[in-house]
Amino acid sequence: MGQSLDEIAEEALYQRSRAMWHPVAFADDLDDQPMAVRLLDEAIAIARIDGDVVAFKDLCIHRGTALSLGTVVDGGLQCAYHGWTFDSTGACVRIPSRPEGSIPRKAKVQSYAVQESVGLVWVCLEPPAEFPIPSYRPWDDTSFRTVRIPLYDWKSSAARRVENFVDFSHFPFVHAGVLGDPNKPEIPDHPVRRDAHTISFDLGVEEVPNELKGDDVGDGPIQRMPSTYTVSMPYSVQLDQPLGDDRHFQLFMASAPLGRKETRTFSWCSRNYDLDASLDQGFVDFQTVILDQDRLVVESQRPEELPVDLSEELHIKGVDQVSIEYRRWLLELASSFTPGS
Repeated sequence: MGQSLDEIAEEALYQRSRAMWHPVAFADDLDDQPMAVRLLDEAIAIARIDGDVVAFKDLCIHRGTALSLGTVVDGGLQCAYHGWTFDSTGACVRIPSRPEGSIPRKAKVQSYAVQESVGLVWVCLEPPAEFPIPSYRPWDDTSFRTVRIPLYDWKSSAARRVENFVDFSHFPFVHAGVLGDPNKPEIPDHPVRRDAHTISFDLGVEEVPNELKGDDVGDGPIQRMPSTYTVSMPYSVQLDQPLGDDRHFQLFMASAPLGRKETRTFSWCSRNYDLDASLDQGFVDFQTVILDQDRLVVESQRPEELPVDLSEELHIKGVDQVSIEYRRWLLELASSFTPGS
């Protein structure tokens, strides 16, 4: 049987994602040696050459060895097999077995667009990129303490991960006693805004008291001030949660499609209060609890790829408005994709 229209759209979206920025590593994890990463089923070697990050297809042009096994030496990436060395553009500049011989013009590895931003290494396989790399205010704001959340891989699509982050009606059930109360599942209306690169909205919900946010845990549920959520296309989300007295709790997550049904997510957690480093682990541990609860349900979703056709799953007006707008945008991207464009 042939593919359904939704399967065709999902494949088109997957291919179009090659012309978008995606995170592949925490910048601090990339030291003086190359690193193997994966993005959209492509094996990639990233490295620092003369202080700049480069991204190559993880395949030496000579004998097909993984370049990520190599070494950064003398301003180039040296292959571990025969020592062929490639400069920051991917051109071979040294063949040790023939040091005086000419280097073939074809002796060049495929390179990809790469940038460092908000503490991450981002790669675009087929530039120019359709959307800019998202910003994150606390990254450059010294009044915030920013803590790294360990990266995690889920067996789901990147779009499923994003939708989970901005879905609030699951809080009382998936995160009962941690974020929500199953006896109070109502979600207030929250108008959704869209601009050239983002979807955003403000929403205040009742939460279980959390001492990490300065709450008195002996009190009942707390009605939070409206938090601002911003989805940066295609697969990043930011949360800015005001806690009163000019205190803010912020989260940043950027998901990268390792493949069609596998996602790696990079996250930062920031606060402009209780800045003592000894408190950091508590914030990390809390996020880990939430993520473990979410992973169980998200990895159970079928299909693993997010159906961009709105008729494939049911939606509730108001409650699911964010998901509706996100899926509409993804469908627009898929529908306007032309192979080879």
